[in-house]
Amino acid sequence: MTENAHADLVVIGGGMVGLAVAYEAASRGLRVTVIERDRVAAGAGHAAAGMLAPASEAEACDQALTDFALESCQRYPEFVARVERDSGLGCGYRKEGSLLVALNRDHAEELDRLAAFQRRFGLHVEMLSAAEILEREPAVSSKAVGGLFAPDDRQVDPRRLQKALVAGIRHRGGAIVQHARVTSVDTAGDRVTGVTFTRAGEQHETNAETVVLAAGAWIAGLPVAAARSLPMRPIKGQILRLRGQPIVSHVLRTPDVYIVPRESGELVVGATAEDLGFDERRTAGAAFELLREAFRLLPGIAELDVSEHTVGFRPALRDALPAIGPLGPRGLFAATGHYRHGVMLSPATAMLLADWIVDGTLSPLLAPFDPSRFALTASPVRGGMR
Repeated sequence: MTENAHADLVVIGGGMVGLAVAYEAASRGLRVTVIERDRVAAGAGHAAAGMLAPASEAEACDQALTDFALESCQRYPEFVARVERDSGLGCGYRKEGSLLVALNRDHAEELDRLAAFQRRFGLHVEMLSAAEILEREPAVSSKAVGGLFAPDDRQVDPRRLQKALVAGIRHRGGAIVQHARVTSVDTAGDRVTGVTFTRAGEQHETNAETVVLAAGAWIAGLPVAAARSLPMRPIKGQILRLRGQPIVSHVLRTPDVYIVPRESGELVVGATAEDLGFDERRTAGAAFELLREAFRLLPGIAELDVSEHTVGFRPALRDALPAIGPLGPRGLFAATGHYRHGVMLSPATAMLLADWIVDGTLSPLLAPFDPSRFALTASPVRGGMR
């Protein structure tokens, strides 16, 4: 049986970035359909810790990515407020900032180097003595020798945010199709005309003049020739969740581990970075390393329950920058490759891409992330949908 449907925009991929793009497009009045191969919100965003920390990540980013991260973090409060209003659900957005802790001389040297990068990017951090760190967080190890405070760092709970985005999309009239396999992105001439997919053994068609590929690390598996031009690989991350009485209020980080507190008392401990393809194994070695480094930073975790050991796959392109923009036939866009920053970059990705699709407005912030930078052929046709 074939189902005929109509949409203005189809988003392939129901993870953090895909849901954000779909919500933003629906908020602009577009008829939106999200097509997800598994369950929505079950990918990298489900595993993610949700740190919104351009200051803490500065050393790992180039100027373009840092500028984009700062823009996205500035947009977060308004974005979350709209999502919460439309969905009636909270997103766990918090503003305590991050403490970056040095537990030895090597750590201290790394944080000094990070502070220099932050100053170069114009980011605000405060140097702290060991006593000042323990004053803010008494449960931190007495072996702390100093650190940094990043007051502008924020966090959000990705699981709660994605749940709220799903509700917000539906509130705005959008449709979400789960457990569906895309068999083709349909075209006529040089123009996208829709998407064909199968679900429960039946074929369905959705007509649309705009399609956004937001399938994360799985984008190369889509039946779209242009998608295979992106040098994508999955970076496996293992992450733990601990439960018990709350023992810290700030995000804590060392060069070896991070610990993110939730309002419920849960602590998110992460994360490994393993270039092993789609290896779903949860390994004892990874759990041991995460718990060892977390215990060195916060000895009180020894009394907490290990409630979850999760594996996620970060979408990493060759240059570790996202791909956001036109890709192939007119009306086909990519929004993928956000690697470790998908949660942080989602609002800016969604809003700026919606500007481009709806009225053709191209922000200069997106220029460094043009998907055609990997192609050997000329840049694809530009243009928005008016």
